[in-house]
Amino acid sequence: MATRATATGSPPRLDDGGPGAGGLAAPRFHDLDALRGFAMLLGILLHAGVFLVPVDFWPVHEAYAYETAPEANVYAWFLSIIHGFRMPLFFLVSGFFSAMLWQSRGLDRLARHRLERVGLPLLVGAFTVVPAIGWVEPGDYSLLDWPLAWVDGLEHLWFLWYLLLLVTGLVAAARLGLAFRHPAWWLLLPLALAPQYAMHEQAFGPDTADRLVPAGRVLAYYAIFFAFGVFFRQRNLAVRRWWTVFLAPALLLLLPAGVMLLYDATFPYAGEPWAWGVAAVVQVAFAWLMCFGAMGLFRWIASEERFWVRYLSDASYWLYLTHLPLVIGAQRLVVDWPVSVHLKFVMINVAVVAVLLVAYQTGVRYTAIGTMLNGPRVPRPAPPGRPLVPRTQAG
Repeated sequence: MATRATATGSPPRLDDGGPGAGGLAAPRFHDLDALRGFAMLLGILLHAGVFLVPVDFWPVHEAYAYETAPEANVYAWFLSIIHGFRMPLFFLVSGFFSAMLWQSRGLDRLARHRLERVGLPLLVGAFTVVPAIGWVEPGDYSLLDWPLAWVDGLEHLWFLWYLLLLVTGLVAAARLGLAFRHPAWWLLLPLALAPQYAMHEQAFGPDTADRLVPAGRVLAYYAIFFAFGVFFRQRNLAVRRWWTVFLAPALLLLLPAGVMLLYDATFPYAGEPWAWGVAAVVQVAFAWLMCFGAMGLFRWIASEERFWVRYLSDASYWLYLTHLPLVIGAQRLVVDWPVSVHLKFVMINVAVVAVLLVAYQTGVRYTAIGTMLNGPRVPRPAPPGRPLVPRTQAG
């Protein structure tokens, strides 16, 4: 995989690809950095659209969710695509950059970096963002309940906890001499079938578990993608642009097949044990093909540094950590509005992202919060002004 140094005019740093990119001087992978930010932003789209599909766990629902047949619900398809590959992709990229940091600065630096960029935001978010979610959800909450809301679940911050656990496992394995270079690590691809088959939820993609005690099947599933990311970096494998073609069979063949196996009550073999096994194969194949396809696509379109892409990549961490209370609050606000559900979906996404981007620029990026999330940032120098040319007087 080709590397490119950071552009002049900004301090060189290590792109770790996971939450809180930022660190010490090393090449920056612009394509994977952009892909990491893209995965974060997809999470906002996912949560903004959940109130339009009939799922039990979400606190707000639009009538459209129950009045529209599943096969005709465009949001059910859209969210299945996102949920089927987004978090596997995130953990794969995080494994890659964790191995990169391990190679360049050692295990101690890796552990310290993850505690600073992942552990500290998780701790702060547990006492701020998670209680805020409880405040905007319908229900009875007291002031005493809010600060400890994370005890019942970490909400969307669960991925930070799982990432810390996986990095801890990586450090322990590395200290025991495991190098993640043997070709046998390719067996991780089919191995993901085991935890996927053990998933409990009848949904396209992996189960979600936000408790402090991790669900073994979920942790094992994401550990496989994380370990493959480590292997990918340790073997110095190269992302190819032609991998983009993997997106086509994933979206056109595997997604419809998985949806039929899991959701279509008219499927004559629905409920058969073998059908669940086939669905697991389809879902794992979809996740891997989408991961490789997305990596190829971003290698194609985002291998060069662009300021706005890098800016959004940095901002995406803040956006994802803080978006959920605003999304749920916005859904509660617009759910009864007599306008199109599609307009509601667009309005929620635009409003939440706009508010959080303004907050990021004015009160996060160059502050202690921004340093906690992404490392220190300095404002871009203003371009040199054009010399003043005196006007010629007429007459």
